[in-house]
Amino acid sequence: MKTSTKIWLCLGGCALVVLGVLCIMYPGDTLVSLAWALGLTLIVAGCGTFGTWAALRRINPFSGLTFLTALLQVFLGILLIINPAPLAIALPFVFAFWVLYEGLSLMLDSFNYKRLGFGKWWVLCLFGLLVMCAGFYGFFYNPSASAQTIAWIVGIAIILDGVGNWIKVAAYNKVERRLTKLSDRLKQVLDIEDVEEIK
Repeated sequence: MKTSTKIWLCLGGCALVVLGVLCIMYPGDTLVSLAWALGLTLIVAGCGTFGTWAALRRINPFSGLTFLTALLQVFLGILLIINPAPLAIALPFVFAFWVLYEGLSLMLDSFNYKRLGFGKWWVLCLFGLLVMCAGFYGFFYNPSASAQTIAWIVGIAIILDGVGNWIKVAAYNKVERRLTKLSDRLKQVLDIEDVEEIK
């Protein structure tokens, strides 16, 4: 790998770590950025659906629904980019509701495991109850805690991605050193064989 590529990977890792820290420090801005990202994703998906509609409209006479789906995706994407605040406000509630649902699922699963004879079913039930409490707390009592949790998750993921870049560079360096050693050994073996052939 070229030295310039390694430098760019390290710089990219630094930038990602800084971005991750900023996501954790400013959860409100992180949620707005997520809304923008979702808006861009919807626009790209809508353009792809338009492409599908254009390719299949001659074959499929009922492709109007595909066109309508594409139009709706692009429209929602533009709305989210122009006005991301509603989604940024709704995301903590959606996240808290998802946590609440997951906790309830764990609790229900624990009773199924009890019926199957699993002795530690109550541990799973306890975890489910704790997850449900976290969901209730985020949904009803403190939605800003849900917002901060989302920002933390996004921030930590971005930081880990940046650290991953550094690990890649370290791994490439290690592989290059091993290859250099193997190449040197191979040259020594070939030199010895050449000397023996001359004798």
